[in-house]
Amino acid sequence: MLAKKNRSMEKRIIPITHKDFERCADLWNMKKQRALAERFYSDLQSGKRVTWVCEQNGARLGEISLVLDMNDPEYTITHKRAYVSHLIVKKDCRRQGIGRSLVEHVIEQAKQMDIKELTIGVDLDNFAALRLYAKAGFDRILDVCEDKDGRYVKLMKSL
Repeated sequence: MLAKKNRSMEKRIIPITHKDFERCADLWNMKKQRALAERFYSDLQSGKRVTWVCEQNGARLGEISLVLDMNDPEYTITHKRAYVSHLIVKKDCRRQGIGRSLVEHVIEQAKQMDIKELTIGVDLDNFAALRLYAKAGFDRILDVCEDKDGRYVKLMKSL
């Protein structure tokens, strides 16, 4: 009985399709970010985006995507470079290794897809994310930019 209970408590990372996408509303406010949600849904449906979620007992704890085409060669080049997108972990689940597990998972998936480089955009004031990506090997700075949300850095990792 104990082994069965422990198995049900295990976290697992699974891919989702556009049909499952609405359940990600557990992780982020899709109504408030409707345009973003619509773009993510369309990208999932078209195959431009692959998304995985970390689940435990049916509850979604985190999400990460790999974007295969953004029409921006600094971020994506078909069959060579992909963009790691939308790493999010529920606030009450942070600092438990979920983000690290999702990043490691997306790196392994990219290798299996024969992708050679991964890119990411990270807000310069998001120290936890910067530390996470540095530990994961995102060690090349492509650019430091600024948009309406503030300054961010474009990073790259060779696989």
